[in-house]
Amino acid sequence: MRLFPTSLAGRTVLLVVAVIAVAEFATLSLIGHFRRSSHINQMVQLVASQVRLLQIVLPGLDDESRRRLSAVDAGEQGLQLRPDGADVPPQSPRFRFARRLAAELGERLDESVLLRHRGPGQRSGLWIGFVADGQRWWLIVPPPRFEPQALPADLWLGLAATLAAVLLIAGLFVRGIVGPLARLGDAVAAAGDGLARRVTPEGPREVRRLAERHNTMLGQLAAAAAERREMLAGLTHDLRAPLARLRLRLALLENEDERAGLARDIDDMERIVGQCLAFLRSEDGESAPPALAIAPWLRDAVARQRELGRAVGLTIDQSAEGARVAIAAGNLQRLLDNLLDNARQHGAPPVEVELTPADGQTMVTLRVRDHGPGIADADRARALEPFAQLEPARATDGSCGLGLAIVRRIVAGSGGELRLDEAPGGGLDVRIRLPAR
Repeated sequence: MRLFPTSLAGRTVLLVVAVIAVAEFATLSLIGHFRRSSHINQMVQLVASQVRLLQIVLPGLDDESRRRLSAVDAGEQGLQLRPDGADVPPQSPRFRFARRLAAELGERLDESVLLRHRGPGQRSGLWIGFVADGQRWWLIVPPPRFEPQALPADLWLGLAATLAAVLLIAGLFVRGIVGPLARLGDAVAAAGDGLARRVTPEGPREVRRLAERHNTMLGQLAAAAAERREMLAGLTHDLRAPLARLRLRLALLENEDERAGLARDIDDMERIVGQCLAFLRSEDGESAPPALAIAPWLRDAVARQRELGRAVGLTIDQSAEGARVAIAAGNLQRLLDNLLDNARQHGAPPVEVELTPADGQTMVTLRVRDHGPGIADADRARALEPFAQLEPARATDGSCGLGLAIVRRIVAGSGGELRLDEAPGGGLDVRIRLPAR
């Protein structure tokens, strides 16, 4: 169990709340201290003046006047006078207010003051004893005059409104900081996945500077990638001329066995060059490709494969007939060609192509399976990496390990998902989910 939130927004709000709580606690403590001090000073002044007045008045009164004076009911808030007797509480009070009141009254009156109370847990007045005309008298302070005074409700409402306003302001400030940081984090994650995404510099100065450096980094990476593509594209293009000359010389050879071996080597070289070019072209994603009707396009593509004598089956679900996908026709052609070439080269016929809707027709699933040995579960992640050779023998059959890497890059650039599974009965089952329009 975490005691503190993990997000920057949560920790910032927690810090603001903690600071406000400490500040309000200190404020209330100071208010309470000054209220108690002021209340005690007022009570000392009131009781001292009453005692002095009674010490002057009582000696001049007869017994009947004293009785009537002590019988007066001053109400819940007023002071009452009582003569000494059996009804005086026997216990001395132990709470803080009584101790301070006794000490300050003693200093003010220059004589010791007796205090009595009925004990803790009992709501009774505070009896203050003094001597007048040689007789003990008691001045009773009612409970509302010495019990702790509650803070006014208006003060609590004001503090609650202040706390709410400060939290609202803090939330707006935190949102202004965390929002740009979250968008920058998404852009960095997208850059890690190969999808460059610039961000608008906003928020505090440090966050804006970080966003500007991120955009600068994307520009530098794009320039480096463009330079790499240009270099590799030029290299593969330059290889086509020597290959053409090799084919011309091959045609002039008279030895059939030697001619067949050289032809296979040239085919392998051309296949490798073609895969490299396809891999480079797969990096050039269109910003907004048109919606392509995938069902008729698949029929044409599979028909061309059959014209070349390749055993390729096609199944299109009726619900996917009108589906359109946001992918360029050239990228979709490279995707299917690489899947079919991979199935033909490393799998076994027949190859089956299937198109079905998914997720309530918001996605379409393109499935290509063969009947070969497939790919082991432990090797499937590595098979999607560029230039990955799962078997040493594959490096000698015209493959450079780019087929599935090309497919993965095209699918990721189209916002889709790629998964490699084992087909029922054996073989590799490639499932591609693409957003449908």
